[in-house]
This record gives sequence, structure tokens and C-alpha cells, in this order.
Amino acid sequence: MILKETDKKDDQLAELESYLAAPGVPETTKHLIERELKLLRAGIRGERESAYDIDFYSGASKNRIVIHDLRIEHDGRVAQIDHLVLNRLLEVYVLETKHFSEGVSINEQGEFSIWFGGKPRGIPSPLEQNDRHITVLKDVFKTLNMPTRLGIRLQPSFESLVLVSKNARIGRPEKFATDRVLKSDQFERWIMKNIDSGSPLMMAKLVSIDTLEEVARQLVARHRPLAPDYRAKFRITGDVLSDATILPDAAILDPIRPRAAHADLTTDPDTDAAPTTPIDSPKLTTSKLARTAGLKTADLTERLIALELLELRDGKTYITTKGRAAGGEFRMSPKFGPYFLWPADLAL
Repeated sequence: MILKETDKKDDQLAELESYLAAPGVPETTKHLIERELKLLRAGIRGERESAYDIDFYSGASKNRIVIHDLRIEHDGRVAQIDHLVLNRLLEVYVLETKHFSEGVSINEQGEFSIWFGGKPRGIPSPLEQNDRHITVLKDVFKTLNMPTRLGIRLQPSFESLVLVSKNARIGRPEKFATDRVLKSDQFERWIMKNIDSGSPLMMAKLVSIDTLEEVARQLVARHRPLAPDYRAKFRITGDVLSDATILPDAAILDPIRPRAAHADLTTDPDTDAAPTTPIDSPKLTTSKLARTAGLKTADLTERLIALELLELRDGKTYITTKGRAAGGEFRMSPKFGPYFLWPADLAL
């Protein structure tokens, strides 16, 4: 049973394409929009391809429920899950979809690289990314109305898998286990193998499809879609796009100064000259958040990158979709230039 389809992204595509057609948008900004469009379309292709393989078996099964494109916020954390498959044994398959047009390589340390233009490029580990999703999901399941046996609350088990395009090449190391990275058309085989190798005690957790649907609907009810604010991201202002004005690229990019200078993203963290937030705002600049956490600003910045709240490209930092979902904001100060704001209680 397919309980939730992938959220449509037609409006996002149309909005980005309209900005490309607007004569008032500078070419430098259009290059950034074109890159955004390329990533968005690649993601849609990857999710559509994986969804087809998932739906072919699991979507038609009377013993499984499929949820596509689920975004859950819980206790200040966000899990953006590409696909969930739940079965009557209360096994929850958490599937991260990656569309690697030229393939992916994994080294002995579990580090991932994709091939782009014939050259490798490091990317965050989708396995680690999925582990974080499962951490959030486990806490969410604790809040759901779950079935019981003999007065004991049944607990789900979780399986983390990364699905790549069936046409992609996968470079695997000899020692690091990569069996959880598989092509999308191999997913059904994995499920059947997992069931066949399971303990007979698993049958004690068997629930009806109606009970499973009740659990799954509680998850879908927690779905909180995030609509990207492209106007803010690309600094597009004005009511008429044909007359749009764009701030310089520095308004989109937030430069990291040399670590030796211990510089904040906006100003020296040892001074009080950093831009301030409105009185009623609970958010802090990166430097002030670092002081609150007892860290140097450069160390906190590295931590934010590791958490995928920021991403580093060409020596500059961008706030990510995940960073905005966590409450981060990009700001431009006429005096201090670009900087970020973060919730004072940001989970680090």
C-alpha cells in the first residue's frame, strides 16, 4: 500500500525557471540558479527511479506500507526521509536515495566520493545521514500510539539503506562494509533475504495491515513540508522580476576568514561589535553562539558544516536547506556584511 506519494516540486521548478528568464537577474546569480535547478532535477529523477522500484513490489504488497518524501520535525531536529517502507513485522526500512549519474566510490574509511566530469568529489556519507534520520525516527516512534502484546508496547526495528541508480557504478573497498549501499532494483531482494534470515521470534511482533496503517498514518500526520525561499536565497528583490535587483554575490556567500585569525563569519568573536538581533529574537550570531557553547568560532563553523547546516564550497560557506529548517538565517548587515543567525538552543 502506498500511503503517501512524493511531494510535487513543479512550483519550485517553475519559480527557478522564471528567475532564469528574468532580464534583471545578473548572470552570476543565474549561474547559481542553474546549479540549483540541476541539483533539483537530479534529485527528482533519483527519487522517481527509486520510487518505481519500491512501488513495484512494496507498493503492491498487502503486507507493507510505503511512505515517500517524509519530513519530520522533532525536538529541534529534522529528518528528511526519501522513502519509508514498513511491514507487518514492524520493520521500518529507511531509504536514502542518491542519483549519482557517473557513480560513487567508497574508501576503506567509509568516505564517499561521486564522479563528476570524470573526477572524484567528496560528499557527506549518506549512511551517516540516514543514521541521523533513524535517531530522530526512534524518538518520534516513542510518541506514537503503538500496538501492544500482553500489555507490552511493541517496538519497531530499523534498517538503513542507501539506494543508487541502477545504472550507476559503485566502487567498493575490500574492508569497509558497503552492503547497505545497493542499486534501487536490488531492494526487494534485500527485504526477502532479511525476512528469510530473521528469527522465528519475529512473528511475535506480527500485526495486522490495519494496525500497521494506523501507525503509518501517525507518521504521515507529522509531515512538515518545507518550501524553499528562493527569493531570499538568491537575494531577489522587487515586485517586478523584470526589474529585479540582486545584491552582490557576497550577500549569498559567507566567507570564512583564516583560522589563524580566529575570525567570526562577520567580525572578531572577542569583540561585542558583531551585528545584533532584534530584541524579541532568540537567535544568536555564529560568534555569540560559539561563546555560549564554549567554542572558538572556527570550531563551531566546522561543527555546523559537519552537521550539514552549512556547506563549504570554493572556500565560502552557504547555509543549507537543513540549516534553514533548523532555524538558521542568512542576514546582510550594511556595516558588517553577510552573517548567519542561529537559535540559541541549536542542538550541537
